[in-house]
Amino acid sequence: MDLRRRLFVTSAAILVVFAGGVVGFYVLGRIAGGAPTVLECAYQTLIFLSTLGSREMQPLCSLWYGQLFVLVLVLVGMGVLALFVTNLTAFVVEGEAHNLFGRKKMEKLLAKLNQHYVVCGAGDTGHYVIEELLRTGHPLVVVDTEESHIQRILEGHPKAQLPYVVGRATDDQVLQKVGLERAKGIVVTLPDERDNLFITVTARQTNPKLRIVVRASEPQTEQRLRRAGADAVVSPNRIGGMRLASEMIRPQVVGFLDHMLKDHEKTHRIEEIVLPPSCSLSGKTLAQADLKKGSDLLVLAVRDPDSADYIYGPPPGHVLKANATLIVLGSADAVHSVRSRLS
Repeated sequence: MDLRRRLFVTSAAILVVFAGGVVGFYVLGRIAGGAPTVLECAYQTLIFLSTLGSREMQPLCSLWYGQLFVLVLVLVGMGVLALFVTNLTAFVVEGEAHNLFGRKKMEKLLAKLNQHYVVCGAGDTGHYVIEELLRTGHPLVVVDTEESHIQRILEGHPKAQLPYVVGRATDDQVLQKVGLERAKGIVVTLPDERDNLFITVTARQTNPKLRIVVRASEPQTEQRLRRAGADAVVSPNRIGGMRLASEMIRPQVVGFLDHMLKDHEKTHRIEEIVLPPSCSLSGKTLAQADLKKGSDLLVLAVRDPDSADYIYGPPPGHVLKANATLIVLGSADAVHSVRSRLS
């Protein structure tokens, strides 16, 4: 039984003992020929249990069964009170120690973050963002006003180290804690459009290189968010409509993507790999690069740095260039392995 439950049980036991004392004094007082009131019985019970007084109810306390009742009441009451004080002390001490240890551990995790992602809001939309980042092995930190939202996510990922800050994402001190100046990107999923706009402006001013992705419910706010510095604005309503249409006209494609995203045994994703300037693959063809060997990555498209166009299904003889972006299909582990090798 945990401390909270023990504290609740002992608190309930104190109320039961007190109520039993009041009823006992009242009934036995009537039997002894007295006429006690409920207030007198409550007062008599309180001074006996607290050992703060010695006034005895007459004629009850002069009779043997009255003395026996007082003896039992005091022994039981003192035992229950001792248990309550012990549990209360343990609850306070352990709770403070746990909070202190947890705060220091969280501060260390936040200080180590670098090239991470910040997710503002762990509600209905942010929950799925965090789930995807955790499953694909990306470092992140979460900001939310409700710690229960974060704990709900941690219940599904008990082994994950998820740094988080409880507070308003519009607070400058909160944004400073999450290390915006060291972050790689920020996802803003708050329901209030004004809060999203404020966070976008603050994030862009704090880190000009930061990639900012913002949720927008209203179509007219998309341009405002882009002018404020957002790199991408996502409308859940638009995506929902496209999903409904896709379910109608291309159900097998949607089924394939759903299976890929929901598969708990294998984490396969369509990812992007940017070839760094000093990449060893620069100047080689896709056939020579042979990304499928050892990593089993399928190259779906290539975006050359000289143009914004994509080459879909590039041929084996396509020559790779530095700073080109590869759109690949493969496991999250394989993608991380290739990125580490190229960097």
